[in-house]
Amino acid sequence: GNDKDETNLQIKAELDRHASETMHFSVYREDLRNRIENMLTSPIEVAEKLWEVKISSGAIGSSGAISKVKSEAITTRQQVSNEIRALKRQPTKGRLWKDAVGDTKPMESVLLFRSHHALADGASIMAALSDLCDEAEEIRSDIEAELKKWKRGKQGKKGVLRRLISRFMRLIKFMMWITLGSARSALYQVWLQLTTRTNPFDAVRQDAGKKGLAMSGQRAISWCDACPLDEAKRMTQILSKASGSNITVNDLFVSCISAAVTRQLIEHEEFMAPVDAHSRKRVARNINVCIPVHLRGGVILPNESLGNRIGAFVTRVPGEMTHDARGGGTPSCPSDRLMKVHRSLKRSKQSPAPILSHYVAKFCSSYLPEQWTKNIFQRANCNACVAISNNRGYKDKIHMNGMTVESAHGFLPLPPGIPIGVVVQSYAGVMSLSVTAEKWAVPDPDKFLRWCLDEYSRLLETAAKLEKSQ
Repeated sequence: GNDKDETNLQIKAELDRHASETMHFSVYREDLRNRIENMLTSPIEVAEKLWEVKISSGAIGSSGAISKVKSEAITTRQQVSNEIRALKRQPTKGRLWKDAVGDTKPMESVLLFRSHHALADGASIMAALSDLCDEAEEIRSDIEAELKKWKRGKQGKKGVLRRLISRFMRLIKFMMWITLGSARSALYQVWLQLTTRTNPFDAVRQDAGKKGLAMSGQRAISWCDACPLDEAKRMTQILSKASGSNITVNDLFVSCISAAVTRQLIEHEEFMAPVDAHSRKRVARNINVCIPVHLRGGVILPNESLGNRIGAFVTRVPGEMTHDARGGGTPSCPSDRLMKVHRSLKRSKQSPAPILSHYVAKFCSSYLPEQWTKNIFQRANCNACVAISNNRGYKDKIHMNGMTVESAHGFLPLPPGIPIGVVVQSYAGVMSLSVTAEKWAVPDPDKFLRWCLDEYSRLLETAAKLEKSQ
């Protein structure tokens, strides 16, 4: 009994050291933005803790974590559920109906979690979340079943000798891929650095500095639901069939985000030095993007330790195109951008660049001075304008202690030298976007996400027309 009490006290002390709880603040959405910004910019005292969670609670929708439409739908569901329970209880004669139904308003809790990057990456955090949810055993069983299915598919009905030969051939192919792919990746990296001597946002930062607006460390933050996952998948299938390619959902959103980055640069250009849209001086025809990649495909196996398994690659995508400059253009323009993005990402994803970057980063972080490591990372980013991370969540809503997790968003800490970070995430059949940026680079993050959704709408219209013609 005493040992159990002592263990419970130790757990409570550990939670008290890492977790804090309060009520929602008063200003809708803005207070939550400020709290997220603080967690992104203030350092974790690693000598004391490697992770922390901040919890706030209040009436449903009052924080702005979820949209007003979604919060109203939840409130309606709660009211209907209360009325059904009241009917089942069959209130006695003379008892007021509102007393039987109950007028308690739905409540929400917002959990803000962060950890040191050495402890966990985005996929690891999602795995930790799954261990805490009510469906933990079900999720673990699904992963184990998929793993067994994959192993059976790999082994098939081959004999022992054929399996050994097959493994040997895979090893040879892997060594050739690493050797030749590393050389090709290194040459591509050198080419990007030689042909991208400056970041398109450098002029923006300098102009903001002259006006006293370049406040170091301040972040512009926003998030939103983008579209149903099935709709995005259907769109990529239509566009893939029309182009004879294999376009992915990730390609789709990288294209939308690159269009938004270009529109942001055009807006800065117009504020700094108004010129005609067809004779721009600073808005590049191509921009570089950094794509973080989980080396295990975002999968953390049951009983596997957490950790950082993130690599990255930098690739070039279109910047200003005709339809950007004209503010609309022909329907085919968005799909032209998408095809160029698809080809660029496909080439880079087939290279070993993410593996190489992971181990180079690990070596630098372990053995080199912090300033050296920061400079190496910044040069390796090849003056990229934006980092885009893609996180895959659960197909169904999960629950914690009986409460539904309605929404989940990740926010990307900005890599050295990159002014904008965007996370594309799927959860419960919904694609969402979140942006973290330097305030001088993205003064209005809500507008930036609207630009992403504008490009998505153009692509959706293009896909609808193609579907009718097929």
